[in-house]
Amino acid sequence: MKEPFKAIIDDVIIEPSKVQPIIVNFQNGELKDEEAKKMSCGLFYDQNKKKTMLAMSNGQIVYRGYKPDTSQDLMRSMLVLRNRRTGKVRLVQVERWQVTPVLEKPAVEDNKGFEDDKIAKLNKQFGSKKVKRRTEQYERLKVNVESVKEQLEQTVSNVEIDRMDLSIQLPDNEYITNTILPECNRDATNVNDVYNIFDIVPKSKLESLYNSVTEILNGDSNNKQENSKFFTRTLYHVKSDPDSLKKAALLIYVQSVAAWLNMPIKDAKKRGIEVCSASQEINSHIIDTYSVQSKHGRMRPTSVKDKGVIHCMILALIINNFTLDLELFATIFSHRMGLKKMTDLARIVGALPSKENKKLITLKVPLPATASVVKKGRRK
Repeated sequence: MKEPFKAIIDDVIIEPSKVQPIIVNFQNGELKDEEAKKMSCGLFYDQNKKKTMLAMSNGQIVYRGYKPDTSQDLMRSMLVLRNRRTGKVRLVQVERWQVTPVLEKPAVEDNKGFEDDKIAKLNKQFGSKKVKRRTEQYERLKVNVESVKEQLEQTVSNVEIDRMDLSIQLPDNEYITNTILPECNRDATNVNDVYNIFDIVPKSKLESLYNSVTEILNGDSNNKQENSKFFTRTLYHVKSDPDSLKKAALLIYVQSVAAWLNMPIKDAKKRGIEVCSASQEINSHIIDTYSVQSKHGRMRPTSVKDKGVIHCMILALIINNFTLDLELFATIFSHRMGLKKMTDLARIVGALPSKENKKLITLKVPLPATASVVKKGRRK
């Protein structure tokens, strides 16, 4: 594991009155390295919207985005510039802009409907009986587009979509390895060396739970919080484990992460949220690690939820001596977690289901080859 470098903050640059360095996010896509050299960009002022606009183009497609409103943000995004020779760093405030492709259709006047009405009027006044009858039938079959549009909007507004169904497709391997999965020693010869628990929860923060853990193990805790079936059964077995103090602390951490992921998003945006009453340090660490800040407040996209589930799964494997019942583990989550989704995440972790019982997974060395996530596409 690489040692974290230490540096002295030499300067903090915050100049809201000037144009800040911009981190650009492309909606529904990402910019490849070879394409970055072809991009040209410029800042403009949109007179209609009264906003600063960023325009980018690769010669074929134009991307556009507006300056975000950061007045409600609780934190600033900072860019760290490190001088390797002196060991000093500068923090420079940056802004995150989102750009989207400009797909506006040219305004083309369509007079076909007007022409049809004129022809129908002439047919009814001067046409034969047969022509008049056909014209009347045609008019009765005409559809009022606005009326149908309104009916469709009302129907669609009442349709409930299970967002978990939309998120079954997992991110690509590189994204998972770099952002979701903690550092994994795939060359380990001992299963205890595959993952370092302190990459998930720092040692000092985990130790802040020890006082509460001791009370729980001794039966002196006054905690009346309703615990999951997984927590209750696992705690029962942990009490007789030689490393019961650390494993019980990890179990509380897993339960607290699940409580945060189970919390409705409207409650998660409130101030003073408590998901771990045993330690304020753990409480803050969980909220900061398993959420992202946006202009709409704190959010938990699917990738962040997957990160939380994967971290909980790794810790649960360690607590249970690297064998885990997925069906029992799923009881800590209130949102729907199908066995297939759980098994897919387990394969990413490096754990494989038992041949006799598909609900039972095991982490052992040597680890299997990196799980490949196949993206579903349209059949040709």
